[in-house]
Amino acid sequence: MHKRLFVFLLGRIALLNGMVMILPFLYSFFWQEEGYIYFGPSILIALGIGGLLVHAGRIHKRQMSAVEGAWYMVLVWLLLGGIGMLPYILSGWLNIADAFFESVSAFTTTGISCISDTQGMLPPSLLLWHSMMSWMGGLNFILLLVTVVPLVSGSFGLTLSAHQSIRFSPVIGRMQNAARQTGKMYAAITIISIILYSMAGLPLVDACIKALMTVSTSGGDTVFDFAQQNSISLEIAGMLSMILASGNFLLYWKGIERKEFRTIFADTELQVFLAILLGIGLLVSVHLWHMGVYNITMSLRYGFFQVVSFCSTSGFITASITTWPEFDKFILFVLVFIGGCIGSAAGGMRVMRFVVLFKIAKQEMRRTLHPHMVISLKINGIPVDMKIISRVLSYFFLFMAVFFISTVIISLAGIEPMQAMGVAVGCLSSTGATASLFGITDFSLMPTWVKLYCALLMILGRLEIFSFLIILQTGMQYIHRRW
Repeated sequence: MHKRLFVFLLGRIALLNGMVMILPFLYSFFWQEEGYIYFGPSILIALGIGGLLVHAGRIHKRQMSAVEGAWYMVLVWLLLGGIGMLPYILSGWLNIADAFFESVSAFTTTGISCISDTQGMLPPSLLLWHSMMSWMGGLNFILLLVTVVPLVSGSFGLTLSAHQSIRFSPVIGRMQNAARQTGKMYAAITIISIILYSMAGLPLVDACIKALMTVSTSGGDTVFDFAQQNSISLEIAGMLSMILASGNFLLYWKGIERKEFRTIFADTELQVFLAILLGIGLLVSVHLWHMGVYNITMSLRYGFFQVVSFCSTSGFITASITTWPEFDKFILFVLVFIGGCIGSAAGGMRVMRFVVLFKIAKQEMRRTLHPHMVISLKINGIPVDMKIISRVLSYFFLFMAVFFISTVIISLAGIEPMQAMGVAVGCLSSTGATASLFGITDFSLMPTWVKLYCALLMILGRLEIFSFLIILQTGMQYIHRRW
C-alpha cells in the first residue's frame, strides 16, 4: 500500500479547514469578542498539520487502491474531528473528550451536542464555526460518495454510474471532475436555502447559519431549533431546503447540465422518496389530529415538518415530540433508517437500497410461484447487476447488526433500551434528534466512554461500514504476517 497519496489528500483537507476557520476568526472581531485568542492558534495548528502532510505526500501516484481509499475514509473523519475540536479546547468551553464528540457530531452532520444548557449560549464565533463544520462535513461526505466510496464499497454504482452515465475510476483526475460537479450543486443549493430563509424573514447572518445547517442535514441542536421562531413561513423554507438537500446531487447536475429537467423527476428513487414524505406525512398528521394532540391545521403543519426533518435525517424540531403518541414517535424512528437519496448529504440506509430490497422480495415471491421463470431486476429500465444486489443485502445486514450491537453497548451505561436504540440509530444515521424522541436531550451527562463510543459510531455511519471492515481485514492480515 502506497501511503503518500492519501497523506497528500489529508493534508489538503487540513489546509482547507484551516483556511475556512479564518471566517469565524474575522467574525469574532465583528461581534467584539475574544475569538481571535482561540481561533488564531487553531488556524496555525491546522495549516501547520496540512502543510506537513502535503509536503510528506507531495510525490505520489495518480491512482488509489481500495485499501488506500478505505484508510483515507477513516483517517479523514478522525483528522476533521481533531481539527474541529481545537477552538472548543483553547476557548475552555469543553474538555478534550467533549470537544472531540462535539466536533465529530458537527462534521458527521449528526446534530447532537454535549454542551449543556447550564453552560449558556456559545459565543457567536463558535456558533458560526459549528455551522461551518456541519456544512463542510456534508460537503466532504458528498465528495467521498462520488470519489472514494464507489471504489471501496461499490454500493453506489447503481445510481451514480448507470443513471448519470458517469464511470468511476480510481484515477484522481476523474475523481476530481465528479467532485467539482457535486461541489457546485452543493453550493448552489446552499445559496437557494439562504434566499428561502431570507424571504421567510430571517436576517442575512441567521439565514446563512440556518442554511449551512439545513443543506448539510445537520439539525437537532436546540440552538438551531425552528420552535424558537414559531414561524410557518420559516418552516416551509426549511422543508423545501431539506427536500432539496436530500436529493441526488449528481442527478441534479445531469438535469441542469443537459437541460433535461424531466430526468430529475423521472428518477425512481426521487419518486419513492417524495411518495414516502407525502404518504407518511399524511399518516402522522391525521393520527395527531385523530388523537386530539392538535387541530387539523396544526397537525398538518407539525406532522409534515417532522416527517421531512427525520426522513432527511436533519432532525430539526418544531414541536414537543416527546409528548406525541407512541405510534407517531415510532414512525419517526423508522424513517431515520430509510434516510434520503443516494448522492446526498443525508444519512440512513438510503431510499435506493430499500427500493432494491423490495424488488428482490417481490422477485422471490414470483419465483416461488414460477420456479423456472427468468427474472431480471430493473430500476428505471436499467438491469441491476447481481454484485450490486449482493452489496445492498450485505450493507443492510451490517447496518442492522451494528445497530443492535451498539444498542447493547450503550445500554451498559444504565440507559433504557429504547433510549439506547434512539442514540444508536441517531449516531449511525446522523440524526441526533432520534435520541430526543425517547427523552435524551442532554449528552453532557453521559459517561465519557459513551461519548467516545458514540463519536466512533457517528464516523462508522459515515464510512458506509465497508471501509471499516476492509481496514479490519488488512489489519488482521498484517498481524498474521508478522506473527
